[in-house]
Amino acid sequence: MTADATSTGAGSNYPDLSHETLRELIGHDVEVAMIWAQTTDRVIGDGDDMPWYLPEDLKHFKESTEGYPVVMGRTSWEALEDPYRPLPKRENFVVTSNEDYDAPGGHVHTNLPESIAAATRWIDANNPGDLSNTVWILGGGTVYQQCMPVADRIVVTEIEMTAPERFQVVAPEISPEEFTLEASEWMTSRRGHAVDDDQPLRYRFCVWTRR
Repeated sequence: MTADATSTGAGSNYPDLSHETLRELIGHDVEVAMIWAQTTDRVIGDGDDMPWYLPEDLKHFKESTEGYPVVMGRTSWEALEDPYRPLPKRENFVVTSNEDYDAPGGHVHTNLPESIAAATRWIDANNPGDLSNTVWILGGGTVYQQCMPVADRIVVTEIEMTAPERFQVVAPEISPEEFTLEASEWMTSRRGHAVDDDQPLRYRFCVWTRR
């Protein structure tokens, strides 16, 4: 997973989505889910990279999103490395203000609601029936912030570390008044490490579900 180069927060130039407006587009039987990894103080990256290497999170991300449509901003799309652009076994939808942008293997839309709506239409046409009606939001920071009012579920890998100062993109704050938390026990990675050292990382998987 990757992050947009813009930090989240009230100063964003992109307005948050309206729950009512989005539901008019996609209906009420589609789950909007977000997924990311973060440090304990919510840092998710620098726009191009993440401050850790954590194979367990990569496996978790793959298992969570394969088979589903995924929506991401242009910066997150461009940060994907070959052969993972587009993400295999997922239908990729890319949001950018550039109407002429080309994303080989992905569907380009110029606003976030239409991208989510297009992903919903893909579910209607392609879901074999053994998957939930879920659209996964993959970031980055600005896209996560926009989707907070409409997210039904947020899946977070929390990593016990402090990121170097150059990593400035943070995940939105999740309100326990709006979401309930189910978290795994803390685990120690067998091969994971921070970007600047080789000390073992502790991590846990968290699932926040809207009340």
